[in-house]
Amino acid sequence: MLRILRSLSLALAVALLAAPAAANAAPAVKKAASAAKSQSTSSKKKTAAVYPTVASISPRKIAIGQKLTIKGTHFRAGKGKSSVAFYKSGKAVIFVPADSATTSKLVVTVPAKVASLLAQKDGSAAPTLLRLRVIGAKMGRAWTQNSRSPIVSPLPPAPSVQGAAPLTQQQVAAQQYLTCQQTAAANPAGDQDADGITNGTELANRLDACNADTDGDTLTDGYEFWSAIDLNGYALPYPGKRPWPNPLDPTDINYDFDGDGLQLWQEFALWKTSNSGFPLTQYSDGNQNTGGTQPVITQAQRYLDLDKDGNLTDDERDFDGDGLSNMTEYNNRGTQDWWRAIAWYEQPNGDGTNHSYVEPWYYLRAFSDLDPTDPDSDGDRVLDGADDQDNDGWSNFAEMQLSRAEVGYRVHPFNPCLPDPHSRVCSRWLPLSGAAWAPFDVVRTDPVTHAPIYSAMPGDAIPFGWPQVTYATWLGAGAPDQYTGSVFGPWDPTPWFTEAWDGTTGPQGA
Repeated sequence: MLRILRSLSLALAVALLAAPAAANAAPAVKKAASAAKSQSTSSKKKTAAVYPTVASISPRKIAIGQKLTIKGTHFRAGKGKSSVAFYKSGKAVIFVPADSATTSKLVVTVPAKVASLLAQKDGSAAPTLLRLRVIGAKMGRAWTQNSRSPIVSPLPPAPSVQGAAPLTQQQVAAQQYLTCQQTAAANPAGDQDADGITNGTELANRLDACNADTDGDTLTDGYEFWSAIDLNGYALPYPGKRPWPNPLDPTDINYDFDGDGLQLWQEFALWKTSNSGFPLTQYSDGNQNTGGTQPVITQAQRYLDLDKDGNLTDDERDFDGDGLSNMTEYNNRGTQDWWRAIAWYEQPNGDGTNHSYVEPWYYLRAFSDLDPTDPDSDGDRVLDGADDQDNDGWSNFAEMQLSRAEVGYRVHPFNPCLPDPHSRVCSRWLPLSGAAWAPFDVVRTDPVTHAPIYSAMPGDAIPFGWPQVTYATWLGAGAPDQYTGSVFGPWDPTPWFTEAWDGTTGPQGA
């Protein structure tokens, strides 16, 4: 029954396609144009960032360890997605990640390290007005006015009389922090917070020698500092200024400073997992070839070499050894965002005028993106490259690492109906209302009969091919394998699949 239902759907699609449309079919995706289009959409879609504003704070008078509520606009929702900067003239700015946030309200706990901003009176910290900025996708344009700024009080001094109540957790934290600051100032050659930068360098550059992540963006100061050195040609950078990777800029984590396609936070994640230390010998965001060039030698490396230049840059390397490049797993064909955004050069079964085809999503189930630092993202003891994300019998390697032109078929790692609508997990039913997913989607209607024309091609081989020829030529020549003029030659599934395709039904693998 399953095969009959799908076959009827395809037969209906084929029957409704007019012969003139097939004769005048548009060219398939051209390799160069497809590559250019793929490159332009290889990273996540970016929206115009706006500046956060602060409308009110509560309470106005607050002590270290208490929670401050800030209301305004253009915050980033989610725990740790927005940060609050505390400022006092003449002091280093303190960045604190929000405990929680919506786009218009966030809550932050005033930590012990803010004590370093408080004014001193008679040798002790005194209540001090501190001005704020909220950091979302960007940092707010200005510090809060005095009327919208909190007066922060120190923790009360610890009782010294015998039998007094023990120190609170916040009091202990404040004492430890102040002791750390004093130790760091007395030992400029040391590294009090173990972030790869000496105490003296941190103090000279307005960094926090007792906080490994001064700006609270989840990246350690040392990683951003040493990436800046790599980017700036080993001239000593001053991290209080831009445009380097900056331990005083909590908004820079989504930048790609060295232009290798990996964002700052992505390279940091790879570096952190590698435990390679300082200076950076792996995945610096200031060097496309961190640690030196990596020549392509093995066949597996040739598949990773996306630009075919004989060298694997940081984006092309396979950190977790699962057969998929870092770029593929983070930003390219291995991600759902890429497949949702990619606009193909021509519509399937197009008329030569319909460009920018976006395939409808297979929405009957949820999928997960892979983890570039974990070779087995789903824990099934199969390496991610050899695994099958959508369970259609086609490996992730064939559907993610290789382009459609390279693999020869209309693959899609998050659609079990592509390239084979007879796969064991392609839905037996199509929706009665709303758009169907590829390849059962309607790309246009016949201008004369107004009949729907589907992205499934008349005469399509099963699985659907993705040849480097015009559709009309393909139809005249038969199945893709029989087209001897193809620049890719006959399709050989042997390197990637455990079973040969039987030529009629079923997926290409076990």
